[in-house]
Amino acid sequence: MSTLPRRGLRLLAGLLLATAAHTALAISQPFTATYDGTSQVVEVVDPNGPVLRFETVSTGSGSFGLSGYFSTDVVDMSTGAGTGSNRFVAGNGDELFSSFSVQVIPTAVPNIVDLVGQAQFTGGTGLFSGANGSAGFTGTGIFTSQTTALSSLSFSGSIALVPEPGSWALMTAGVLLLVLRRWRRVNALDWPGENAQTAGA
Repeated sequence: MSTLPRRGLRLLAGLLLATAAHTALAISQPFTATYDGTSQVVEVVDPNGPVLRFETVSTGSGSFGLSGYFSTDVVDMSTGAGTGSNRFVAGNGDELFSSFSVQVIPTAVPNIVDLVGQAQFTGGTGLFSGANGSAGFTGTGIFTSQTTALSSLSFSGSIALVPEPGSWALMTAGVLLLVLRRWRRVNALDWPGENAQTAGA
């Protein structure tokens, strides 16, 4: 009985290992984004402080076509320290997720604050599935009322994107098909080494 040549098996095994390696290892790329929008106080978590929950909706431009930005965070206004989570949204609907810390810094103008923080990417959907990395950000908030502020944010950092599993699976299947086609072509040929092993069995 003929068997798949050992060379083909080695090629297939190497491809599978390479696929696993590329899936596990992602290439780090620069990440930048700028957004302008509105932040709303949606909850008074604790009147002592006070501790407030903000929700921000912004638009702008960012790496990989990330044109939308949404966040929710809780800030202790007595210290200015806050934490939250956010979503960067691309035009095709793919989303990048992150968690972040922020420091709200008062300025000489009573209704204006500066923002400084750090975001940690935690994955996402589509292109950003399995993404990791981080970006620092700065910004300003201009309060137009006690519960509403105009916000501007700028991000700069790096992100590592993992190749989509479907792409690597498709490539693996394609190369496997080529190996099988080659095997079929040479299957009718005489393989002295393998025939000798078969005859001696």
